[in-house]
Amino acid sequence: MKRDVVIIGGGPAGRIVVHALHASEKSLSVTLIKDEEVNVNRCAIPYGIGDDNPLRAFQIPNTLVTDFGAELVVDQVVSVDAEDSSLQTASGKRYEYHHLVWATGARPLVPPIPGVDATGIVPVRSLRDLEQLRQRAEQGGRAVVVGGGYIGVEVAIALHHAGMDVTLVEMLPHILMMTSEPEFIAPIETTLTEKGMRLLTGSKVMAFEQNNGKVCAARLDADRRVEADLVVLAVGVVPNTELAKDSGLATSPYGIVTDSAMRIPGHPNMYAAGDCAAKLSYINGQPTRGEFGTNATFMARVAAQNILGNDVTFPGVINTNASTAFEWSTGSAGMTEAMARDAGMDVVCGCSKVHDRYPMMDGLSEIHTKLVFDRANRNLIGGSILRKGLCAAAHVDFISLAIQMGATVDDLVNYQYATHPELAAKPSDNTVVFACRDAMKQWERHDESV
Repeated sequence: MKRDVVIIGGGPAGRIVVHALHASEKSLSVTLIKDEEVNVNRCAIPYGIGDDNPLRAFQIPNTLVTDFGAELVVDQVVSVDAEDSSLQTASGKRYEYHHLVWATGARPLVPPIPGVDATGIVPVRSLRDLEQLRQRAEQGGRAVVVGGGYIGVEVAIALHHAGMDVTLVEMLPHILMMTSEPEFIAPIETTLTEKGMRLLTGSKVMAFEQNNGKVCAARLDADRRVEADLVVLAVGVVPNTELAKDSGLATSPYGIVTDSAMRIPGHPNMYAAGDCAAKLSYINGQPTRGEFGTNATFMARVAAQNILGNDVTFPGVINTNASTAFEWSTGSAGMTEAMARDAGMDVVCGCSKVHDRYPMMDGLSEIHTKLVFDRANRNLIGGSILRKGLCAAAHVDFISLAIQMGATVDDLVNYQYATHPELAAKPSDNTVVFACRDAMKQWERHDESV
């Protein structure tokens, strides 16, 4: 029987397509094929390393597919015949489809470092990875985390909480440089070191040493050596595009190429969404990375609507993100100043430090905000937040919405906000408004000097 929709992949993009099709009034036959018996909530892996919650709490139940009207097949797709609208699986089964959705996700980047195949070197992606990380954290000892992005920092902190001696190695001059403004990184790095973790930034792993097949040390540049009982690889992911490429589809280093409807050019009945799909920036329309579960969700909704016959387009990724590091929470949306300048844009930035509550209240701390504006049209194109507590995501979401709505510095400097002694700054102060005022001063100084 020819299925109305076949989905390859059981991550967030695949599941969201299932949910969106199920919510429609059309009764479509849907089959989802995935090669993992049980999926893990990948973003939550660092928080599952400790034993505070059972392992099953971090698993994605298969009922999120089967309870929404889809047939679930645990198998591996080995070939796709685009001309015949069919595919074959490793078990020898053949499936025909009217629409095919590629949601094959991504896999951990494993750099070609000598000794990287040693036992005790673990990536951060699957349920098996989480099981290994939890087991090795229980054993204690010395951990080396390679990669200082969000996942690397979160894993390093989790291993520290578990009692391990942790060293974080990052090639770039600082951690979090791909998502954070430089002004916001120093407080986090200081906190990590004050908690007893070692940061080796501007450092590159040259090889892993083994003892009886098990990792025992990481050798860095400058003849440095760090002993290790566990090494965690958190250096990014690679889109799973090999099958798509073998099937004759256009791919790039960013993923499977699609149009704005998430449809694959030359194949009107094929779509791609999530980590496997190439992404364009909402800001300037240029190819960009964006392996976030939220992006997978947004793209999958668009693909599903077009399968249903609705004309919906995806405007590109804003890459809204957030994370925590001990008492800090941080996040960004759109472009950082460095990203914008690297893209050749002329920008104006504004910064502010505003109290998070009235000055007479206990627990007073500051909210750090940086906003990035396009000098030519005054539009907001990016923003970052750093603050104590767990509230950064709400600020970043506001920035993301402002970008989507085309807000200018003139709009934001006059936006209306709430105030409350325990919940917000005093009525005259607002972190976004003050950052906008600072940006306007930069504009005035520039105009006076021209």
